[in-house]
Amino acid sequence: MANVIDEDALERNRTPEQREALARLLKMAEEQGVKPLTPEDLKAMGSVWPEDESVDDFIAAVEEWRSEGEKRKQP
Repeated sequence: MANVIDEDALERNRTPEQREALARLLKMAEEQGVKPLTPEDLKAMGSVWPEDESVDDFIAAVEEWRSEGEKRKQP
């Protein structure tokens, strides 16, 4: 069963500061051409990292890639 997020409840519980921060984030994403991931995108990403390696290993690898200045392309 898929998790369902109650967007209305989330919005009701946001502080004014959170609403403003979200608006800035959404505007920045739009300006940069960032689009939401589709279910197909997420499925393809499932094979990006070996299952037997920890999330800590993944984070360390991402930090290393960033420090090297490499641009990683999503599958």
